[in-house]
Amino acid sequence: MKLITTKRAPEVLKILAAIPEADRRAFAPVALKTQKAYEKAYWDRQFNSKKQPPEIAKDAESLGIAVLATARPSEYKCGDWQVLPRSLALPEVFRVLRLSWVDAWAEAAVEDNPRLIQTIHALFHEGLCKIPRKEAYILGYYAHQAAVPANARSQFLKQDVWRFFEVEGGGDLSLAAHDKYCGPGKSWADALIGLCQDGTLDRTRLLDASLDALERDFGQFRAGWYSRFHAGLCPTGPEMHDRVARYLDLLRSTIPPTVAFALKVLKQIDKTFGIDADALLSSLEPALQSRQKTSAIMSLQLMKNCAKRNPERADGIALLASSALISEAPDVQARALDLIEALDQQNAPEVQAKLTDYVDVTAPTVQTRLRSVLNAEPDVLTLQPDFPVAKLEVIEPVTSAEAAVAVFLELLENRHDPFLIECAFDGMARYGVEAQSLLSPLAKRASQMQKRALQETFNTSKTFEKPILVTALAWANRTDFDSEMLPFQAPRYHGHVPLEIEQDSFEGMFAARAKELLGFVRNGLSVPMLSAPSDNRGFLAAAELLDRLDRYRNLGVQPGEADFKLALMRLAPEGRKSALERFRPQTEAERALAYALGADIAPESDRQLWAIAWSSTVPPRADSTIERLVGGPVPGLGVPASFGFHADIKRIEPYVWPRPKLRVLPPIPKSVDAALGFALPAKFEHTYGAEQGASWMTHPNPWVGLIRPAHSELFFSTGIFELELDQKLTNHRCLMFVEPLFRPDPNPGVMAHAMLAWYLASADEGIGSTTIDAITTLVAQERFDPLAFSSAAHSLVFDAGIPLRRWTKRMAEVAGTSDFHAQSIKTALGAMMIDLPTELPRDLGGILELLYELCVASSDGIEPASSLAALENVKAGGKTGKFARQIVAFQKNTS
Repeated sequence: MKLITTKRAPEVLKILAAIPEADRRAFAPVALKTQKAYEKAYWDRQFNSKKQPPEIAKDAESLGIAVLATARPSEYKCGDWQVLPRSLALPEVFRVLRLSWVDAWAEAAVEDNPRLIQTIHALFHEGLCKIPRKEAYILGYYAHQAAVPANARSQFLKQDVWRFFEVEGGGDLSLAAHDKYCGPGKSWADALIGLCQDGTLDRTRLLDASLDALERDFGQFRAGWYSRFHAGLCPTGPEMHDRVARYLDLLRSTIPPTVAFALKVLKQIDKTFGIDADALLSSLEPALQSRQKTSAIMSLQLMKNCAKRNPERADGIALLASSALISEAPDVQARALDLIEALDQQNAPEVQAKLTDYVDVTAPTVQTRLRSVLNAEPDVLTLQPDFPVAKLEVIEPVTSAEAAVAVFLELLENRHDPFLIECAFDGMARYGVEAQSLLSPLAKRASQMQKRALQETFNTSKTFEKPILVTALAWANRTDFDSEMLPFQAPRYHGHVPLEIEQDSFEGMFAARAKELLGFVRNGLSVPMLSAPSDNRGFLAAAELLDRLDRYRNLGVQPGEADFKLALMRLAPEGRKSALERFRPQTEAERALAYALGADIAPESDRQLWAIAWSSTVPPRADSTIERLVGGPVPGLGVPASFGFHADIKRIEPYVWPRPKLRVLPPIPKSVDAALGFALPAKFEHTYGAEQGASWMTHPNPWVGLIRPAHSELFFSTGIFELELDQKLTNHRCLMFVEPLFRPDPNPGVMAHAMLAWYLASADEGIGSTTIDAITTLVAQERFDPLAFSSAAHSLVFDAGIPLRRWTKRMAEVAGTSDFHAQSIKTALGAMMIDLPTELPRDLGGILELLYELCVASSDGIEPASSLAALENVKAGGKTGKFARQIVAFQKNTS
C-alpha cells in the first residue's frame, strides 16, 4: 500500500518487476481495491467538487502499473484508460514485467476498446503477444485512418485484411462509417484498391472476398461499402462473366441495394455475353417481387432480352413476369403486363390463372387492362368503409380496496396510459383509507423504482412519472407528498439539475391534485376524484360531476381546488341543460361550474378558475367580462382562439430543413400570467433550440392529451413542434400525440390535420404507421376533413420541402383501405394542387401518379376547377409532367 500510494510509476514498475509473477499475484486485491477507490475519488473531484483524499495515491499511473503487474485480465477492464500508463511505453512495461497472460490481456483489451489495436501491434512487434482472433481486433482497424501498420505489415497483408470481408462492425466502427467521414484519399477502399493496383494484394481474391461479404447479408448501410468496393475494382467483362453464378445468387439477398448492384452487373454481362436462360429465370423471381421499383424493372428487361434469344421459352417467361404484378409501383405492373402481351401469352391457361390471383392488388390503371385481358367484370364500389373504430363506453370506477391497490401497482409498471392514471388515482381517493393494511406490495415496488429513478439524469420525458411514484410512496408510507418528493429535488453532484415542478405547469396541477387526494386519505375520508373521466372519450358527464359534488356536500368537506378545475376542463358537451336545472351552486367554484354549464353568472376573483370555466362552455363565445378579468384579449381566455398553420424552409448553410409554424389570433400578448398558460401553445415555430413560451406543454406527456378533450388543438400543435422528421426512436414519445385520435368521436381541427400531414413524413416507422392508422380511423368515422388536411399538406409540400417519397407511399396505404378512403385521399390531393409554385418539388410526380390512379379508380376527375387549371399550366418534364398531363386528359375525357 505504501509503495503504490507514495511512489511514482517508474519506481513502482522497477520494484514490482523484481518480484516473481506468482508472488506478485498476492497483491492483486490491494491494487484493484485502491485503483477503484482512486477512480471514485476522481469522479467526485470532477462532479462533486470534493478533494481527493491524499492517502489514496500520489500518482495514478502507479496504481495502473500495480494492477497490470498483479491482476489477471479477468479481474479488471483491460481497456480502461485509468489503468493504462501514459508516461511509460506499454510494450516496455510488459517486457519488464514478463507477464504470462499478455495474450489474454490483448484479447480482453480490444474487446474493451478496439482502438487499442495500435498498442497491440506495438506489443506484437516486440514479440510480447499474439494477434487476437476476436472480431473487436478488426474493428480497431476501422477506428483508425486507413493505412497498413508498419509494425504489423506482414500480419495485415497475410491475414487481417481478408478478415475485413468477414467482420461487419457496427455503429461508428465499420468500413462504411469510416469511409463516409474520412477525407479524400484516406478511405480504406482507396487504400485496398491501391494495394491491389501495385500487386501487393491479389485482385482475384479481393473480387471474390467482396462478393463473400455481400452474401453474408450485412446491414444495408455496411453492405453498401462492399458493393461499392467491388465496383471500384472495375472488374472486366471476363471477370464478371466468370462470376455470373455468384451475381445471380445475390438476387436472393435481403438487402435491396445489394440486389440492385447485382442486377446492374448482370445487365452488363447479358449485353456482352448473354446469360444462360435456365440460370437466369430460376434466380429472378425475388428481384421481380422486390419493393425497389428499379430492381423489378431491370429484372423485366433481362427477361425481355432472354425472350428475344430464347423464343421457345416465352410461356415460362410470361408466367414468371406475372409475379411482378405484386409490386406496389403501377409502372412495374404495367411493364409486366406489356411483356406478357408482347410475348402473346396473356391467354395461356397458366398465365390467366396467375393473373387472376393478382387482379385485386394491381393499380387502377393496370387493373382496367387486366380485367379486359381476363374478361372480368369490374368490382362494385363500396361507399362505406368496413373498418373497426372505437365505440363509446362508460368508465366504471374500481369497486374495492384490493382493486384500488392492484390498479395502482399496474400504473407503476405502465405510467403512459392516461386512463389508467385517472383510474388509479380515483381508486386511491375512494378506497385509500380501507386499503392501508394492503399496501406493503405497493411500498416495496415504489421503493425499488424510487432508487432507480433517483439515478436518472437529463430525462425530461420522465418528469411527469415522478409525481406518480411520489404519490404511491406517500400513500403506502402514510407520509405527505412534499416529504416524499424531497429526494428528487436535492442536487446529487456538481452540475446536476434536480426535479423542479412549476406550480402553473401541468405537472404542477397534477401534483396539486395528488396532494389534495392524499390529504383526504390521511384524514380518513373516502371520496370520489371529481375529475375522473366518465367515458372513454375523456369527458366527464355533467350529471356524474354533480353526483360526486353531492358526496362531498354530504361529508361536509370542500373538493380540492386542482381537482375541481380539472373536472371543469373535462366537462362533457351533452346533458348540460338538465344538469343546470338541478344544480344549486353555493361557492365561487360551483358558480364557475354553473357558468360553464350555461348559466348567466358574472365572474368573480379566481382568474384561472373563471378562464377554465369559460373555455369549458359549449360553444365558447367571446365574453368581455372574462376578457377584463384576465387583463385583455388573450386567445382562449374569454376570446375564441383561431389557429392557422403554414410552413417554410429553415436555412443554416449548408443545412436546410422543413419548419412548420403556427398562427394564433388574436395575437398572444408578450406578457401573460403564468397561471393562464394552459391556453397558450408551447412554441410558435419549429426550430432547433427554440425557447418555449409560457405553457403547460413544456414537457408533454400522454396525460396532457386527456386534460381538455373538447379543446385539443393546443395539444396537437405541440405535437407538431415536438417531432423531428429525421429522428428514429424505439417507442417514439411523439406517438402520444396521435393516441387521442383513436378515441370515439374525436373532433380534430386545423392543428390535428396539420399534425397528421407532418407526421406522415416522419422517418420513424412507428410514427408513420400509427399516423396511417389514425387517418384511416378518422376517415372511417367520417371525422377526416380533406380540405383542412390539404391546406396544411400544401404548405408542407410546396413551401417546406418535406420528404415526399415516404409521405406519398403512406397516403397510398390509406387510400388502399377502401373505396371510401380512396375518395377522401383523392379529394385531399386534388385540393392540394392549387396555387402551384413555379419550381415544383422533385418528387411531386409520385403524388400526381397516386392522384391519377385514384381518378381512374373512381372514374371521376379532381376538384376544385382551380386545381385542374394549375395542372394544365405545369411545364415540367419527367414523371411530374407526364402525370399532370394524364390527369388533365382524363378529366377532359370524363367530363
